[in-house]
Amino acid sequence: MNFIDKLLKNNPHVHIHNDKRIHVEEIICSLINDGRKMLHVVADFDFTLTMYEKNGCPLPTTFAVVESNEHVTLPDGSLVRDQADQLRLKYHAIEHDVSLTIQEKIPYMIEWWQKAQSLILASNLNQSMMRELVYQSKLELRQGVNEFITDLLQSDIPILIFSAGLGDVIKIFLEKEIPKFKYNHKSSHIVSNFIQYDLNGNLISFNKKLIHSFNKNEHEIEDTSYYQSILNRSNVILLGDTLGDVGMVGGMNNLKQVLKIGFLNGSIPAKLEVYKKVFDIVICDDHTFDIPNLILNAI
Repeated sequence: MNFIDKLLKNNPHVHIHNDKRIHVEEIICSLINDGRKMLHVVADFDFTLTMYEKNGCPLPTTFAVVESNEHVTLPDGSLVRDQADQLRLKYHAIEHDVSLTIQEKIPYMIEWWQKAQSLILASNLNQSMMRELVYQSKLELRQGVNEFITDLLQSDIPILIFSAGLGDVIKIFLEKEIPKFKYNHKSSHIVSNFIQYDLNGNLISFNKKLIHSFNKNEHEIEDTSYYQSILNRSNVILLGDTLGDVGMVGGMNNLKQVLKIGFLNGSIPAKLEVYKKVFDIVICDDHTFDIPNLILNAI
């Protein structure tokens, strides 16, 4: 019994399109044969590395860590949360509507991200408050993510976290949860929406290049320290939870094998069929990182 057959037999929540099974087996065999020196990892953050719910209660995204806090207010004293909730009601359904193409969704995503960023910049948030919000938040890594990232760092396997969320939240949270993780270390890099602060810790602006759910393929990494660390690593494990996440390797050249693993949270048959066409392996409604760890341990 080959790797894929065992994987599917022992994990009924894992799915691979029938037409892809031989191809996916070949990718995994190639990753194993080439070994860890040829490997790097590219991962989304929100609801990929983090849990999307716990005990039936929704958990926050990185934006929600700021937006939903009752101490984050606008100049008129109103809560950022109230306006952020209205934006979410309007745009969230569009983001996850499988009947719309990515190109049809993009203008709406740009609107959403721009309005969300404007709310944060207009608020009373500052750099020290950001750290407090992250430490008080309900963000939680999937079970096994700590082990996965620690294994990568100990093996000098580079990991790029590519997120349309708030980079400041990701950086603070990961350095809190995984002591070995260091932002912009030779083996760990974050591409995300980072806030620029003045010398007093006040918010000035966001990165010029906005990152939303469906434009990750437009971001080049040649000018980052991460790029130098992957020049001789042509194999990738890609991890994401939205259809746009497959574009995270769009700015990388000379790739040999890319294993695309998708987490489908809140699985329904129609979404599963779409995810199976886009990702090589689809993991449904699983709060753990068992499957990525299984694959990494085999390499």
